[in-house]
Amino acid sequence: MSETTTLTQEERTLAGLAHGSVLLGVFTSGLGGILAALIIWVVQKEKSAYVAFQALQALVYQALVFVVTMVAWCCWGLLWMLLILVPISSNPQAYDVAPPAGLWVGLILMIIPLGLWGLAILYGLWGAVRCLQGQDFRYALVGRWLKSTQ
Repeated sequence: MSETTTLTQEERTLAGLAHGSVLLGVFTSGLGGILAALIIWVVQKEKSAYVAFQALQALVYQALVFVVTMVAWCCWGLLWMLLILVPISSNPQAYDVAPPAGLWVGLILMIIPLGLWGLAILYGLWGAVRCLQGQDFRYALVGRWLKSTQ
């Protein structure tokens, strides 16, 4: 976006909504935000270059966050199963009174995927705030990559 370009309130709002749709992911396992950003991009790609670019960024960012978060959860689940199922299946009588220590380690390690998800949501909301203020916003890697492909 150049310095001489002035954005309408509608453009700022739509761009902010595209980034802010990351919150829909909380209630829809990530897919609602991706869908909302996609719809905004499709509707605005011929009308506003600013909104289209912001929506495309939000779409790609949220899709990447979805994949990374799912991989993190799968890794955590496999590790937790190994920490619990292997000890229990090898000697079930040893855990009649107390669970294996891996249970607590697994619960603590749950912080990693939850933390990644939380930070990703906050970063998307930061993009929404910047767009609502009429600023050009680019995600650290996604924004540069998308801008270079255009």
